[in-house]
Amino acid sequence: MKKKMAAIGVLAAGLICLSACNGGGGGQLPHDNQIHPDLDQAFVSELFYRNDLGTLAPDPCVIQITDEESTEYGYYYLYGTTDPDMGYRAYRNKDLTGKWEDVTPIKNYLAFEAKPSHYAYGKGHFWAPEVIYEADEGKYYIFYSGAMEMKNKYTDYEEAHRMIGVAVADEPYGPFEPCGDPSKPIFDNDVMVAYMKSFGIKVGKFDGKDIFNCIDPHPYVAPDGTKYLYFVSEGTSYGSKSDIFVCEMEDWKTPKLDTLTQATRCGYYTVDEEWTDESGSNIPNYESGNGVNEGPYMYQKQQEDGSWKYYLTLSINGYADKSYSVVQAVGDSPMGPFRKLTEEEGGILLGCDWQRFDHVSGTGHHSFIPVDGELYMAYHEHVARQTGGYGERDVAVDKVVWTKNNNGDDVLYCNGPTWSLQPRIAKHSGYRNLAAEAEVKASTGSNVSALTDGLLSIYTNNTYVKEFEAQKTTTITLKFAEYKEVSAIMVYNSKTFEKSFVDVKRIEFDCNYDGQNCTAFIENLAFDWDFYKMETLKAMRPGGSAVAVFNPLLVKEIRITVELPKNRPDDIAIIDEETGYIIDQKSVAISEIVVLGK
Repeated sequence: MKKKMAAIGVLAAGLICLSACNGGGGGQLPHDNQIHPDLDQAFVSELFYRNDLGTLAPDPCVIQITDEESTEYGYYYLYGTTDPDMGYRAYRNKDLTGKWEDVTPIKNYLAFEAKPSHYAYGKGHFWAPEVIYEADEGKYYIFYSGAMEMKNKYTDYEEAHRMIGVAVADEPYGPFEPCGDPSKPIFDNDVMVAYMKSFGIKVGKFDGKDIFNCIDPHPYVAPDGTKYLYFVSEGTSYGSKSDIFVCEMEDWKTPKLDTLTQATRCGYYTVDEEWTDESGSNIPNYESGNGVNEGPYMYQKQQEDGSWKYYLTLSINGYADKSYSVVQAVGDSPMGPFRKLTEEEGGILLGCDWQRFDHVSGTGHHSFIPVDGELYMAYHEHVARQTGGYGERDVAVDKVVWTKNNNGDDVLYCNGPTWSLQPRIAKHSGYRNLAAEAEVKASTGSNVSALTDGLLSIYTNNTYVKEFEAQKTTTITLKFAEYKEVSAIMVYNSKTFEKSFVDVKRIEFDCNYDGQNCTAFIENLAFDWDFYKMETLKAMRPGGSAVAVFNPLLVKEIRITVELPKNRPDDIAIIDEETGYIIDQKSVAISEIVVLGK
């Protein structure tokens, strides 16, 4: 309740402030800078969301319910590794970025629960489910892994034999019932062992018997309607790798094994091309992957000539590792061949900057959710943000955009991982980012287009996502062709500590109030430096912004002045020992400007 009162009170105050505009003058604009150290999570939730975590659902798969005849129409449904001993529960919400409601207590049953006849009943290892909706059938299919056989993990490393199953339901909350014989998974063990050996893949052993071990199923329907199933051939013995395979499906229960293809190989850019650094997984380099290629998810982009590019995204480095990350590989067919992009090309889609970040850990095993022409990614991260490990993992969501790398190639780019205020999805908030609709200029500085390109600067080694940068105090102007109703502004700081601003010197709004033109202004808009500066490094937690929320204004032009404290001739920033703020720097940079309005 405090949060609501704080937000509404500030917006109401804005109605009073602009009385000074009568007569064509101007006035100081009361605003809320969204920094409330005395209030728990106090921000205007009508406009923003934040990845504060709170839903224990590792390996999240999120779908939007598009069946208009379903009672759940309009909901987003979330599935994850929630009840690994017996099955899965479902969660739902109406805006994707808000709190998730557990559906199980409402329905009084799990979305899927193994019965005594099921191949994994009593054995568990129900991991990483994915759900897909078949509109022609009006059915929901859930794919999952479960243990065929178990050993005591304290006496034998080869503790489980896991296989993939599929079940179907009429509604997204279930109950999902196995397709076909519940005692049999999708793949036959002996057949798959033979296939894996033909690919040169090391198979596991269970009581002296060769076993095929698979997890992380991902169903995908290509633009031409062909069904595919991606999955992970998981290593079961020390030193073995986990690689991704794909095959066509006759239906969601029946694989066409003559199409079985290896899609990725640990330590390799492609399945056939050896990685050049022979030191392998002992170095913190994403191409090595620490023996893990898992959590596949396919996305596609149509080219100008009508053809398609296919982006196989996957997780590397192991879920307990702080540097568990999502990378992307590109191919011309759903079957590949795929090439993992290098780090310079944008290969890392989501990660913790090689363990540099102290605000996130273990960001991986994801799914994509298209929303009205925008794209979002749901993923899990460690609750223990600084250290990671085998502890709890919660769900986070960030925006994904298409951009071009330094080679001119289309690549996916995630504006995350974030632990900062981000705009709510426009479809659900009613507020969209107007900044890209403005003509943008700056009195001095370079890379002006970066201010409204939709990309947040996140990673140290990324060179194709630019920041606006100035070597002296600068004023940025956003001019709209017509008046826009504006309720908030966000000025995103640099990812680089030495280039970060402490506050925004002044923001002016040329607006129309009660039929009269006037100028409202904000001075010294605060940036939450104490939070966004990392505790142990002279480095920034990326994705943070200086925020101002105010009563809606009809705005024609916005001018943002960022001051450069003094001006050093070198790249060394001088820090005030008492406050920790930068008081002398060579340049100042801005990652992005967001103007929220209608």
